[in-house]
Amino acid sequence: MAKHEELPIPINNNLEPVYGGGSALEEAQLRFDNLKSKFVEIFGHHPQIFARSPGRVNLIGEHIDYEGYSVLPMAIRQDTIVAIRKNEAEKVLKIANVNGEKYSLCTYPADPLQEIDLKNHKWGHYFICGYKGFHDYAKLKGVNVGEPVGLEVLVDGTVPTGSGLSSSAAFVCSSTIAIMAAFDVNFPKKELAQVTCDCERHIGTHLVGWISNLCHGQDWVCRLIDFTQSCTDVHFL
Repeated sequence: MAKHEELPIPINNNLEPVYGGGSALEEAQLRFDNLKSKFVEIFGHHPQIFARSPGRVNLIGEHIDYEGYSVLPMAIRQDTIVAIRKNEAEKVLKIANVNGEKYSLCTYPADPLQEIDLKNHKWGHYFICGYKGFHDYAKLKGVNVGEPVGLEVLVDGTVPTGSGLSSSAAFVCSSTIAIMAAFDVNFPKKELAQVTCDCERHIGTHLVGWISNLCHGQDWVCRLIDFTQSCTDVHFL
């Protein structure tokens, strides 16, 4: 049997496998319905797909992972959802946020080779990290994704920013997964973890919160990460 990290990113046609049942499922359904309605309001049609990545908390070793020391992280309930749709009529990336008052619409050329303007920080830069990282890795793997096309994107995040819960990592991970799915590609979790780890370096930071991506879908599991050796799952009963 393949290890968890060797499996592809799971694809679901309902929310229960991700959010469980009861009030959590009801809240999630309302949130996704709102996201879909907002997408139609902004772009005029429904999204092609949704992608999700949770934040993460380090039970042991907060922030020392950036220096290569061992940590014990696990995924949390708060997450980032990215709704996405291809737009082959124009080669523009349009990135909107459900909180439009705080995060204004960002537009970029549909060019995987574009450089990120680090002197002019925009929240949409994190999406471009995933965009560039996906195209770089697809090229490395010999996966033909065709000519660049436009993408319409709407983001909804509940991971508190600036709290050490990997809000930027959740954004980059969910963006990369969404782009990957939009192009009908699905890399194994272990490969995607490394891709997203490399992605945020485009914006000048080290993305270690990708670890949460490996934990996604495993209830009551945290992961001991030893950067000099390997990963070990720790299960809570």
